[in-house]
Amino acid sequence: MLAPGPDHTNNSRSMPKAPTIEKLLQNGSAEWNKLRKSGQAPTGQTGATFTQLFSANADLSGLELVGSEWERCDLSKMNFRDTDLTNAYFHGGRLQDCDFRGANLEGCVFEKLKLLRCDFTGAKGLDDLEMDDVDMDRVTGLDGEEAPPPPPPPVQGITAFTREQREKMMGQSHGGGGAMDGAGSAHPDELPPFRPQDPPGSLFFRALKHVGAPPLWVLDVPGLRPLLPQRLPPGSSLETLYREAVKTRLENKKPAADPGAVERAQKALRMGGKEANVAAVYLREVGVLPLFRFAAAKQLKGELRTEVEVDDLTGSIDPRTTGALLELRLTHEVVEHVHEVRRRLAAAQLYSSLLEAGFNPENNWEEALESADASLELANAATGEDRQTLLEGFQVFAALPEEARLRRLAYLAESVSNLELLSRLPEGMEPQWLSGPEVRECHDREMTYVQSLKAQDIPAKVPALAKAELGVPEGEVPEDSDDDLFVHVRCDVCGKEKLIVQSPEA
Repeated sequence: MLAPGPDHTNNSRSMPKAPTIEKLLQNGSAEWNKLRKSGQAPTGQTGATFTQLFSANADLSGLELVGSEWERCDLSKMNFRDTDLTNAYFHGGRLQDCDFRGANLEGCVFEKLKLLRCDFTGAKGLDDLEMDDVDMDRVTGLDGEEAPPPPPPPVQGITAFTREQREKMMGQSHGGGGAMDGAGSAHPDELPPFRPQDPPGSLFFRALKHVGAPPLWVLDVPGLRPLLPQRLPPGSSLETLYREAVKTRLENKKPAADPGAVERAQKALRMGGKEANVAAVYLREVGVLPLFRFAAAKQLKGELRTEVEVDDLTGSIDPRTTGALLELRLTHEVVEHVHEVRRRLAAAQLYSSLLEAGFNPENNWEEALESADASLELANAATGEDRQTLLEGFQVFAALPEEARLRRLAYLAESVSNLELLSRLPEGMEPQWLSGPEVRECHDREMTYVQSLKAQDIPAKVPALAKAELGVPEGEVPEDSDDDLFVHVRCDVCGKEKLIVQSPEA
């Protein structure tokens, strides 16, 4: 007798089963799309079940998804073109920008679903499509018109993210310090949505409600209308007095000026000291005009430049410094930083919205990034097409303590507002010159800026002053001064006026 041969039946039983479409999509639409492109993905997926799947850009065109079930799935830009969805069941969740052109929807059920900008042009079986409690926004093609040409191929290289993974990550984050909105304990049906379109102030306000008692620094961003601390620690520093004044104003009361503090603030401006920024914004809050502004310019601009030069995509910019520059109308060599601060704010806004929704650098944030136009706009504003730099910035931002992230977002938002207002001031509001006190001071204060004039404006607006100060005959235009700027200043005490020439070569 021949010896028994190898047990091929047993060997075949021990071979690992091929991964299902459910598993492949959980691992990422990029992996699934790669298999489709190479022809290795099976087309028959009858009865497939998807639960709480967050996915974008997957190519499901032409598949047999007969009787498939989609429970509370969040799908964006999915390609269901010519797919057989007979008797499929979609329950809960959201479908955004999905392509159902030419799909077979006979006996398909949409229940408790949000449809946003989906296209059903040329779909079959629409008469047998059952819809129950479906919220539709800009949905097209449900009247049975012919299908247009096929859409472009889906985006490759995207990573899917299931709601289970998202909830698990948020739970871990909450246990180790929390996501910014503290939603780690949320029910799976109540996970926060991804809202990169919301302004920084909205992200800040939602996050601040979960921090606990508002920290003192929120008073540095009055433009964001923050939740206010109940009590401030006692103290007489300009910073403490400034924050007390902000708190009083935000409580709809009028801050009172402390004579001693006002004197210290004016001195800090004249000396150009380290407290110059807080001094300027304190005087603003208590309604006292600063007697000096050019004297503090060098210090304030140096502080701003130092913060801008830090190599950090979300590096903070102190809004008290930008607020002081705005209050003192120091525009020269400042507005050039607006683009950089806007870039940082875009990154901080994007990262904050990702973290709020339960994404982090290690857990498939690119899927969410590709799912919303607003997030792509923020990413492009932050780093252009450089996704590696965007990832590195996200890693740095996510590793910061929760309050530090919130402070960066708030400080950048307030600073952008200050710098944008500063950029709208008239040209020449601050001359390039920063000469000695004898040129710009009278009665122990800097003379007040009145206006900036071109040479051709002199005969009509300040003919007598031009003759007295510059020897220009009344009614005539100063010679060889086409490119010069004439700065008109006046002493608020004695009324003395000066006309100072600012040349481009200065």
